[in-house]
Amino acid sequence: AQTAKQVILQKIREAEKETISLEYRSKEGESVSGIVQRIEGHTVFVDIGKTLGILNRDEQIPGEFYRPSQRLKLYIMKVEDTPKGSVVILSRAYPKLISKLFELEVPEIASGTVVIKAIAREPGFRTKIAVVSNEEGVDPIGACVGQRGTRIMAVINELGGEKIDVIQWEEKPEKFIANALAPAKIVNVEVQEKNTAVV
Repeated sequence: AQTAKQVILQKIREAEKETISLEYRSKEGESVSGIVQRIEGHTVFVDIGKTLGILNRDEQIPGEFYRPSQRLKLYIMKVEDTPKGSVVILSRAYPKLISKLFELEVPEIASGTVVIKAIAREPGFRTKIAVVSNEEGVDPIGACVGQRGTRIMAVINELGGEKIDVIQWEEKPEKFIANALAPAKIVNVEVQEKNTAVV
């Protein structure tokens, strides 16, 4: 009876691990809310519901400190299979986390009226996102910033004060580069080969 019990428990555990692995594989590339469970060295273990995710040092925001029971928004990078079972790898530094946070705050992005075309990020310092509107009369930058900056502030607070610039996407590289360098006054942009430009 004891042996049978062990075998059944083992099978149940394996089935649970399999279910978790499949569930989080389907969530790769999405954001998730989690609670910091424990910290071992530079690795942070986060409770993301049915399992613990791992936030490695490389995926943490530089200068950000974590404490147990702290609530965080994270990006699900991938699910890795290890001999001990599946491990969910999380990130706070990945640029796509920004777009996911904006999706949560800006209904126009969630509905596809406003599209994020490009993101450049230095985690913990500054992010620039380029947006464009698919509908006449919708101001993409205004939608992302929100009234009195409420929407963008929600994202900034979630990232611990990282600066976020929202700029207008342009098809023409010259115009796009000028927008990206605002508020500097741009006199001339010469696009050269190999994706470089002299401004």
